[in-house]
Amino acid sequence: MNYKGLDSLSNVAIVSDFDGTITDIDTNDLIYFTFGGQPSYEIEELIAQGKLGVKEGALQHFKRIHLTEQEFLSFIFQNARLDEGFKDFCKLLSEKGIPLIVVSGGYVNTISSFFEKEGIDSTNIKIYANRLKFNGRHIEAVFFDESDECESGLGPCGNCKLRRLRELKAQYQTIIFIGDGTTDRCAAREADIVFAKGRLRDYCAAQGVPYVPFDSFHDIIHFLQYFLTICK
Repeated sequence: MNYKGLDSLSNVAIVSDFDGTITDIDTNDLIYFTFGGQPSYEIEELIAQGKLGVKEGALQHFKRIHLTEQEFLSFIFQNARLDEGFKDFCKLLSEKGIPLIVVSGGYVNTISSFFEKEGIDSTNIKIYANRLKFNGRHIEAVFFDESDECESGLGPCGNCKLRRLRELKAQYQTIIFIGDGTTDRCAAREADIVFAKGRLRDYCAAQGVPYVPFDSFHDIIHFLQYFLTICK
């Protein structure tokens, strides 16, 4: 594992996925499967097989899902939970002056609202995500990236995590990446240190990508404290 750069905290940034990483469940899947019915399962299966891009899948989902923004957020708040260690994690980063950047294939509506509901000060948390526009019960997905270029073979996802990681690597010496899912694979290959769970952990293990397994952000706190100790 590469610890280079951790002795200079101003040159370290932590990049985290949101759905299934900061939360206990993928809020997008929660909405898709609850309100989209069987077609949503079929869309996600096509994405998993590489036969449909993530971006196109989202567009198809929202053609059939009709919710107001309040209904949308209320349902997520009722069913999704914040990782038990995330608040302590944010406190540690604030104390150490380490920037946190959330890069998500989901939606800034959900992320910002979730942080506000949980009392997390997101003033200094940079969020890169897609956005949902609500017009009554009509939902339109607006994507962060205009370009549909994709190097992963997964198809465009609207907010390319690989592209964001490369942009951040131009600003920071060391990038720590935290993720759990399929769309995190691209970023994991180029990050300096990777914390992985779920499908991302399976992928890293199978592909020989160095990673640190975690179950909650408390695990990451312990590792960071260790890194900071040995890199003094």
